[in-house]
Amino acid sequence: MKKLLILSLFIFLSSINSHIVSAGEYISYQEIEFEHKSPRFLDDYTKAMYTKYYKKIDKKKFWGWRTHTAYKTEKVTFTKETLYIIYNEGETAITENFSFKSKESTKKQYNVSGTITLSAEGEEFGFKLGLEDELAYSITSTTDSTYEEEFSIKVYVDTNTQLLVQICGEGKISNGVAKYYRFWRSSRKGGWEVFIVTTEYYSLRKELINES
Repeated sequence: MKKLLILSLFIFLSSINSHIVSAGEYISYQEIEFEHKSPRFLDDYTKAMYTKYYKKIDKKKFWGWRTHTAYKTEKVTFTKETLYIIYNEGETAITENFSFKSKESTKKQYNVSGTITLSAEGEEFGFKLGLEDELAYSITSTTDSTYEEEFSIKVYVDTNTQLLVQICGEGKISNGVAKYYRFWRSSRKGGWEVFIVTTEYYSLRKELINES
């Protein structure tokens, strides 16, 4: 007898909003990998790394930011979430029809540590005290256009196979440290990180069900 397990029926990809999204959303992504091995997320900085990077911005300033960029626009790929899984442990193939709709544009996400803080104005997030202006050279995004796409697809789920429907994508991450000076004294310091999502897409992947 054909056995079908549907874990979720949600297949509509929410819009990639053109406004700035809530801080740190990408931290909860299912999986995210750098193109190269050396970069790190801000959350993975060690105490030694902070000490090393702070030394690069120790020169005092009457007023404003001093910043150091440790990793600049490093490319990443990610799996945002698995929408649902279809298990076929039966003896005949299953036919599934999917309809998708998406809207894409560039968006930014943020993370901070230490005494660096974020501000929210309406639907927009960003660094306080103009820090992003100081970092513009390393986190600038130039994709302004948006487009909508609708499509349908038929998929055959073979016997002893599972089908995963996921939201995947690509992006760029920049991070480093910063100090904010007032009257020659450091009043704020910590780490900053900006994640720019450059594209999101549906991924339909078939896998063999492991035999127990």
